[in-house]
Amino acid sequence: MHNSLSVKILLCHHKQSPYVKNECLIPIHVGKEISKTTLDYCIGDNTGDNISAKNKSWCELTALYWAWKNLDADYYGLMHYRRYLHFIKDDNNFYIINEITEDEIERRGWDVENIINFCSNYDIITAPVWNIHPVGANHHLMTSYEFYAKEHYSKDLDIVMEIVRDKYPNFYFALLESLTSKQCFFGNIAIMKKEYFHEYCNFMFDVLFEAEKRIDISSYNTYQYRIWGFIAERLTNCYVTYARNKYPRLKLTTLGITFGVFDKPTYDTKAILKHKHKQPKILIDEPINICMSFDDNYSAHGDTVITSMIHNAHPLQAIHIYILHDEKLSQHNRKKIQNSENKNVRIHYIRINKRLLNSLPMNRDYISLNTYYRLVIQNTLPEEVKKIIYLDSDIVVYSNIAELWQEPLEGMCVGGVLDEGGILQSRRLSLDDNNYFNAGIMIFDIERIRQEFRDVFITYFENYYKNKDIITLQDQDILNLTFKNKTKIIPLRWNINSRMLGYNELEYKYSIKDAEDALQNIGIIHYTDQRKPWRYTCNHPFRSLYWKYRLKGNYKKLSTQEKLILSVSKTSIAVYQHDVTFQFGKKTFNISKERIGRLLQFMKIKY
Repeated sequence: MHNSLSVKILLCHHKQSPYVKNECLIPIHVGKEISKTTLDYCIGDNTGDNISAKNKSWCELTALYWAWKNLDADYYGLMHYRRYLHFIKDDNNFYIINEITEDEIERRGWDVENIINFCSNYDIITAPVWNIHPVGANHHLMTSYEFYAKEHYSKDLDIVMEIVRDKYPNFYFALLESLTSKQCFFGNIAIMKKEYFHEYCNFMFDVLFEAEKRIDISSYNTYQYRIWGFIAERLTNCYVTYARNKYPRLKLTTLGITFGVFDKPTYDTKAILKHKHKQPKILIDEPINICMSFDDNYSAHGDTVITSMIHNAHPLQAIHIYILHDEKLSQHNRKKIQNSENKNVRIHYIRINKRLLNSLPMNRDYISLNTYYRLVIQNTLPEEVKKIIYLDSDIVVYSNIAELWQEPLEGMCVGGVLDEGGILQSRRLSLDDNNYFNAGIMIFDIERIRQEFRDVFITYFENYYKNKDIITLQDQDILNLTFKNKTKIIPLRWNINSRMLGYNELEYKYSIKDAEDALQNIGIIHYTDQRKPWRYTCNHPFRSLYWKYRLKGNYKKLSTQEKLILSVSKTSIAVYQHDVTFQFGKKTFNISKERIGRLLQFMKIKY
């Protein structure tokens, strides 16, 4: 009997992407009326009664409207090309996949029989209900209304509330309940039985069409222009709240969600390493000022950075390196690193009063207080230093640092590279231009900073205290807040982050083409997050470069543990979500990630 049910779930696509397609899951090209792209595997949302031309501001709702007006089914649903419900009972988790295979289709329950059987047991199915908070700030719960006011324009939501109160009073209390809740489901992702779906669409589209008449969005940027999709999220939650209260026997459930497939740049690691871009190394007249900060735990890695930078600079280039430190950088290690000095390279140590920064948070397990020392650069460097490049200690300089020194800042206070998840971070901090930068490699125009800020150190702390509930990325957040509208975005090649080299589930501003171009002319490789080449489980494609320069520097004498890691780094090691695969010669060995983790913990080895 269940197999006779008609379930139609539209999968919204706007560009060529991997897809699932069967009797129940139907890819639909949203905004087809105004698109120049051809998606042969999709139906279009521009036939029959449709609002396809409104897609830039109505988003996935053009597919929902098309289904409402043109499809006849027992169940209607909406999902996205990167957000699929997975039809597994009692599983409310989320997963990330990087390919759609027959195994994945079976694992996620995306076959026709399973979907029909699952839907037949319920009246309404939604995406997971999650706590509402800025990305990464799980502790900072907000109501749905507060979150909308932070991310968008509360005046628009106020108008929608007025319309619901006046035209749909039976829905008004449900709207108030959902807007004051600190939980909701996102993306307008839901499946509804026919009678509920039509009631939902009648309510929501009537409210939105009326709101469209009253709200002028002509000056909104491209993100805020998607207003009706954002408003619809609130109205969809409102409808489910309304239905749950009105229909006591309503069978309602949630499902987990699968994110994927994400974009990945194409490049050849071996070719990049073998055919390094060769050109005469430029030599500039003035000294290049470099700033770093690390302790004994990172002294070998900091030395590797210095070694790589000197190796790839012109041999006659004057470089002044200023290392900000506290008592955790021993005299022994300072002397060791100082061996890199020559007639052109000078290393200066500057002791920092860390009590100035003790109140700042450290909410990443791989950072230390040293990450904040860049905030006192302008107060601690010699007066004659007008400009400086800051370098993290988990990088390799692969090109001539003089090229980075010559990057024009065009009157801005700092220069930085777009972050690998910058759009999400921009939204969290309400930075409208989405130019959130990664602070691991930065150029500071100290002279201009002193001109534009009475005391930038005070400004840093003001921005921290004003935003501390939503600060999750330490000094990087503080720097982005302080220098918004005062930052020159420099080429991507100067900060090749780990996620640029593979699938990236985060939202970023640069394009895949930008990443591919940067990889053909690498300036600096940044081993971000946990993908540190001195860890056993690192699968970074350029991990060998760390060891190349490590062995050229002052820490070439390796411990037994480091020798083992180095030997592993020379093999074809791949770390997956669950397993670690070692390939020696023609033989492949699979070990579960959990087992190797327990082994390394037993051996008291960090991985």
